[in-house]
Amino acid sequence: MRLIFVLSVFGTLFLINCEPSLPSFPNATIPAMRPIYANELDFNIQQESRDSIYNVGKIFVYGDYLLVNDITDGIHVIDNQDPANPKKLYFINIPGNTDLSVKDNLVYADNHIDLVVLSIDESGFELKHRVERVFMEEGNEEFPPQRDVYFECPDPERGKVIGWRSTLINAPQCYKN
Repeated sequence: MRLIFVLSVFGTLFLINCEPSLPSFPNATIPAMRPIYANELDFNIQQESRDSIYNVGKIFVYGDYLLVNDITDGIHVIDNQDPANPKKLYFINIPGNTDLSVKDNLVYADNHIDLVVLSIDESGFELKHRVERVFMEEGNEEFPPQRDVYFECPDPERGKVIGWRSTLINAPQCYKN
């Protein structure tokens, strides 16, 4: 019985000593993580006239339309009733858009960290639904996904945190172990 007591005391002391301790916050420029912010304008979706496609992504046939993803910018809507003579209809400016899909006559696209659902016709589009923060892991708006890292504390006044980037930060005030 005494042996079990002694082993449990030493085991407890060993585990306490193995707990990670908070590091000191250096007063120097060190590698750390900085939040990437987006403001409300970065989530604003609007119809525009744009002739050029800068960075072609996916191309979908959607009824009589071609939907061409212009990566990080949005979706070009092209009338393809006459495939020999397609006609550019309009551009849907969707900031941060990198992907799209079509199902049940609806277009699904990313708008930074949000998912948007659109209906599209010859004259324009309608935003049917938005699911906020669906493309950001839970908790990553407050802390970077990495462990054992210094980081710049998020500031809600600067907008939504939509990601993190590695950089040099002078005297960071936050840490995640």
